[in-house]
Amino acid sequence: MTKETVFCLLSLAALCFSCGNKQKTYEEIGSSGLTTRTENLQANIRTFVNKGVLIGQLYGTLEGVGWREDSVGHSDIRSICHDGPACSGYELCGIERGLKVNSDSIAFEAICNDALRLFKRGGLVVMSWTMPNYRGDNKVFEVWTERLADYLSSLQDDYGIKAPVMLLPCPQDGLSWYTKLSPEAYKSLFEKVKDRLQSLGVVNVLYGSSWTELNDRGRIERSLPDGIDVLQLSLIQNKGSRESTYQARLNNELSMLMNIAHSRNLASGLTTGMKGLPATNYFTDVFLPILHKHRLSYVLLGANRGDPSRAHFYVPYPGCDERLIDDFIKFYNDDLTIFLSNLNGLYLRK
Repeated sequence: MTKETVFCLLSLAALCFSCGNKQKTYEEIGSSGLTTRTENLQANIRTFVNKGVLIGQLYGTLEGVGWREDSVGHSDIRSICHDGPACSGYELCGIERGLKVNSDSIAFEAICNDALRLFKRGGLVVMSWTMPNYRGDNKVFEVWTERLADYLSSLQDDYGIKAPVMLLPCPQDGLSWYTKLSPEAYKSLFEKVKDRLQSLGVVNVLYGSSWTELNDRGRIERSLPDGIDVLQLSLIQNKGSRESTYQARLNNELSMLMNIAHSRNLASGLTTGMKGLPATNYFTDVFLPILHKHRLSYVLLGANRGDPSRAHFYVPYPGCDERLIDDFIKFYNDDLTIFLSNLNGLYLRK
């Protein structure tokens, strides 16, 4: 048994998860009404850009090529560079209807356990809620948001310490029903969700707004809710597009993202990747120059899943083309990129 495996098992044994169980919290609450760790994250997420960018993955320690829901914090990233992702992203769609699994068929209990493991090790937890259409029925809205609030509040260990969460409600994915709303109506919906969660006593959540396109600044400005801390771009490239096309679009979109975020004193995040990594130099020659140009707070790479024949991966995995692995190792060793082992103090007061 390796030292790394022993550490993972001990970390798992040290946690007693309360997912789904109500219990009193002994967490210290700050002057804003948030937990002190959440307040510290609120300040630090903006200043960490001076140190580098946190690199992580969607479901990074819950699934990969050929495996799913490993119980000791395995990840394809760790298998490649012997270090864990500094942040992980999770979808919460389905929690509002009382389902056991989310819209990506991942168990909510597994998400809870995984998020708490990551928090215990100092990583950033990012969650999205792609809200179904409640068709204006306020009773449905109240039930759904209460279930969401219960889940978010249950992300605490046996000592009542809650994991701070960066929550992205109603992400603008171009497909969901709320993307057809006017900017004013979308802003009102977002703030309705945020106000409802706060009224239900959720004290471990910061809010962010996520977009797949940022080509209409006026519309975005009118849509952005008050009281958010992060503006995120989501640009996942499926097969079929050239690396140069992807790189040009990502660069343009991030320029807009940074302009808007700077004008509103927001941190900036990114979810991205090219499916199947068609370019063996993607990380060093396509992606890394963009990261050096646009100082982001965090990056979530697309999820790895399924068997190798499906080529559904955005991070190299054991057994793939060695050139992809070598390229990712160079990316990992760049001074700009922050992985779990060199992430320190995200939840500490500066």
